[in-house]
Amino acid sequence: MAFRGVTGNIPDVTDDHQLKITGSVESDLEYASEVNGKAYSWSSSFATAGTDVEVISIKNTSSSDVLVIDEIVVCAAGACVFTLFEVTSGTAAGTTITGQNLNLSSGLSAAATAYGNAAVTGSLSGNTLAYQCVTAGDSTILDTKGGLVLGQDDEIALTASANTTVYLTLIGHYKEL
Repeated sequence: MAFRGVTGNIPDVTDDHQLKITGSVESDLEYASEVNGKAYSWSSSFATAGTDVEVISIKNTSSSDVLVIDEIVVCAAGACVFTLFEVTSGTAAGTTITGQNLNLSSGLSAAATAYGNAAVTGSLSGNTLAYQCVTAGDSTILDTKGGLVLGQDDEIALTASANTTVYLTLIGHYKEL
C-alpha cells in the first residue's frame, strides 16, 4: 500500500493537524513488474505423444530472490488432467523456453531454467501439489494466489494425462529473500 498526499507525494496536513492522504493497493505481481521489472511468463504448447507426458518444467536459479508462481493457465484440445508436482530429483532436459518479462521496458532476464514446447525428460516427480482438469477445447487458471514459492534450485513441473495438444503459461515474479 502506498500513501501519498492529495496534492503530491508529500502528505498534506490540515490546519487541525489531520493528515490528508490517498491510498492505493497493488498485488505483489504488479509491484514486482512495475517497480522491479521482475515479473515473467513462461509458455509452452505442443502435441503430446502419449499420456502423463511432462509438458513444462521451471527451476529457480536465483541466489538472491524466491520465485513466486502467481498462476498457471492450462488449456488442451482434448479433455485432460494436468498434474503440478515438485521435482525431487533428476535433471530436466528438453527444449529451452525463455521467461518473457511482463514489464516490456525492463531488460532483466529471468533467473530460471525452463523447458517446454516438447516433452520434458529427466525429472522425477515428487509431491503432487495440485490437479487441474480441463474439458476439450477449454482453458482454466490454477490460481496459486502467490502461495507457490520456489527457493534457489527448487523446481516444479506439470504433466498432461492425455494424448492431445496442450497450452500452458506460468506467470510469476521474483521477490527478495
